Amino acid sequence: MPLPRAFKAFITPLPRLPGLGGVPEVSSGIPSPPSSPPLAARHASATKGGKARRGGAAYTITGECERLFCETLRSVFLGEGSQHRQDSLVMGMLNTATNDYGIDARRYSDSNSSMASSPDMVRFDQVPDKGAISNWIEMWDYVGGIRFRGFVAEKEDEKALFVFFDEAVIGGDLKAGLVALLELCEVDYFSCDRLVLCIDRHANQLSRDNLTKDLGWIGFGLTTLEEFSQGEELTSDNWLFMDMET
Repeated sequence: MPLPRAFKAFITPLPRLPGLGGVPEVSSGIPSPPSSPPLAARHASATKGGKARRGGAAYTITGECERLFCETLRSVFLGEGSQHRQDSLVMGMLNTATNDYGIDARRYSDSNSSMASSPDMVRFDQVPDKGAISNWIEMWDYVGGIRFRGFVAEKEDEKALFVFFDEAVIGGDLKAGLVALLELCEVDYFSCDRLVLCIDRHANQLSRDNLTKDLGWIGFGLTTLEEFSQGEELTSDNWLFMDMET
């Protein structure tokens, strides 16, 4: 049965743009963006036995994000020892702003709408229940050749976008992607108050130190999971948390 028109999304990846400041837009070792972004919503549902039955895209986004969770993140956001999987809906989506870094992104639309190509493509899993995590997110930055993974967490009046900066991300050109993540927080659908970066503590120390220094210059600061952990200032052995209000 065809999906309702309201749930359809059409995405056209932009051909690679010239790099910023003479830097190639896709550095060596970074995987190429997917050649065929999702063109329609996919859904996942649980079987009677409780095991999740997912479409390929849904399983990839949610599974790959959860793979990056340390014990602290699992305890805070999934429940200690929880192996639950939640029904999800995957949509293709583009963020909404134009900026100085060549990012021209538009929200998802129906098949009758014209859509310009964009260097960023966002896919997300929508979690329908009232858990702390409301969405799982994967964003491709076609300018820097980087894939970002993360999730949106909500608790009372607090809503934050968490994004993993693992070793592959830290080694890339982050300028355009970081701007796009900040803009994604302002999209009406997400409306996040903060962007929280989870920086890999096991990445190359020099690269990590340079990144945290640069992030400090533009307004990011060290933070904990206090807002989501009943007031406990939790940190992680795997991830260094830095945040900025959006």
